[in-house]
Amino acid sequence: MRGYCAPWVDLELIPFDAATGLLDLAALRDALDAEVAAVYIEQPGYLGTIETQANAIAEAVRGAGAFFAVGVDPISLGVLEAPPRYGADVVCGEIQPLGIHMHYGGGLAGFVATPDEERWVAEYPTFLVGMVPTIEGEYGFGEVRWERMSYVTRGESREYGGTTQSLWAIGAAVYLSLLGPAGLAELGEGIVRRAQYAAARLNELPGVTAPALSAPFFKELVVSFADTGRTVAEINRSLLGYHIYGGKDLSREFPVLGQSALYCITEVHTKSDIDRLVEALREVI
Repeated sequence: MRGYCAPWVDLELIPFDAATGLLDLAALRDALDAEVAAVYIEQPGYLGTIETQANAIAEAVRGAGAFFAVGVDPISLGVLEAPPRYGADVVCGEIQPLGIHMHYGGGLAGFVATPDEERWVAEYPTFLVGMVPTIEGEYGFGEVRWERMSYVTRGESREYGGTTQSLWAIGAAVYLSLLGPAGLAELGEGIVRRAQYAAARLNELPGVTAPALSAPFFKELVVSFADTGRTVAEINRSLLGYHIYGGKDLSREFPVLGQSALYCITEVHTKSDIDRLVEALREVI
């Protein structure tokens, strides 16, 4: 974001509440003025929390004449509200969770969604494909807005497309078509249950607080090891002896959270996986 915005836009970070993990709404309102172009949040956030103030954020942003952008985990949309319904103008995210297994630095492709209006669509940095019904009742597809593409405008174009990203997009589309709306909801509910189970088991450990933040969470949760007398780095080194990679150490990135780590639970984790993690942590602590 810094790289893309550097020539034109200054980025300002808004603080969060260290107890809940939610955006500091008062600080946001103080920062909003006529010079603000947009406000961006992630839902769920980087620390795993679900931003329960999204409607209030959207209202404040719209009131300042800015637009509201939301980054989402697409899997979460099976159980969380669609961002446009709480005021998002632009929705973006990463399609890797949609059935794409991780590679050595690959398996990634972003998505962006806006209202179907020319002022938004003309700015898309990708190929545009139109879909129209035929007189036979089928559908035809074709590239549209050709004049904005690099084949015509070269270095002045707004578009960039690569073969790899297009292949991942097809894979994600197939995955979603096989799941369907009910399947996506079932998947999201399964992740929530697993994450809640993991939090409850971790919270049983002496000196461990899970989740460390009070806001609702989806996949990720912050786990505090502050009262164990051990640092996250020490715990993670010890876990390697059990062939387990520990949570992401947050102690330098977010000093206010102390000796905390970010753990992630998804549909690939079984109950036995979670139990094995908890027992290994019990011995390590």
